[in-house]
Amino acid sequence: MTVMLDFPISVLPPMDPSLAISYNTRPGREATNGMRRSMGMSGAQWKMKFSFLVHDTATVRAARAFFWNMDADSSLVRIRLPDLYGIDGPFSLATRAARQAYPLGIPFATDALYATGVGHEYPTLEATFAANADLDAREIYVTAEQELPAGCAISINEFCYGIGGSWTEDDGSNRIRLSPILRQACAIGDVISLAPVFVGTCQTDSPGYETLRAGVYGTHELEFVEDLTRLVESVD
Repeated sequence: MTVMLDFPISVLPPMDPSLAISYNTRPGREATNGMRRSMGMSGAQWKMKFSFLVHDTATVRAARAFFWNMDADSSLVRIRLPDLYGIDGPFSLATRAARQAYPLGIPFATDALYATGVGHEYPTLEATFAANADLDAREIYVTAEQELPAGCAISINEFCYGIGGSWTEDDGSNRIRLSPILRQACAIGDVISLAPVFVGTCQTDSPGYETLRAGVYGTHELEFVEDLTRLVESVD
């Protein structure tokens, strides 16, 4: 079983995020008669880059512990997308008010918290597959409380996808266009996370080797690329 390291977003909130799909295209070829073959695509991976600030004992120690556990690019890192404009997630503007209503977690029906002073974890929004979907499907049908808007990211089995288009069908189901194409076959009822989860490896040279100004504070920048080796099924 793959062990993943969670990035501590509550202690080290990401700033200045960059998020995009890197399309691994093959270069086109032009014949002597001027005809040109269109570029083919061999795959696509999400890339993410962000910075975070360290400024006191708690943040400096949390950052160091994360770097030392990550061991450069040898560990898989799980990160909730730092996306203000997403459907849901710890940074989403759409669900911020509901999260802020319970900053310590959702209490019991009696308004009581656990003895540790925290409540239940705030649940993230989900949708489900409304129909079976084959490997490499470009469009899928989903069941959700509201139509999933184009321009938002989702994750399926902790692989990220962008919604390029969204339509409501006559039967009420929601048809969405994915980018990249579906990496795994999925069945009716399989879960789609609307608070997407990114899993990847660090691509930054010497992560953590940033100046602490006056030995007190500084900014770290990290870049990650999505891990696709998890798509390879075990043959054991």
